[in-house]
Amino acid sequence: MRFLYLVFAVFLLVSLAAPGCGKVMKTCAPLGYCSPKCRVTDMKYTSADCKYSCCVPPTWKGK
Repeated sequence: MRFLYLVFAVFLLVSLAAPGCGKVMKTCAPLGYCSPKCRVTDMKYTSADCKYSCCVPPTWKGK
């Protein structure tokens, strides 16, 4: 049982370590732009309509 708690704790730490990774958006067009490499200030998401990554600038995050 302790092993399961340890595995769950490690999973939570890994998932919280990279907040922008692994988030999937349906479309990228209204919020950001598709690019193979995002700028440093942009958040990187995966999107169904982008071949590479969906980059969302910081001013658009809250909308």
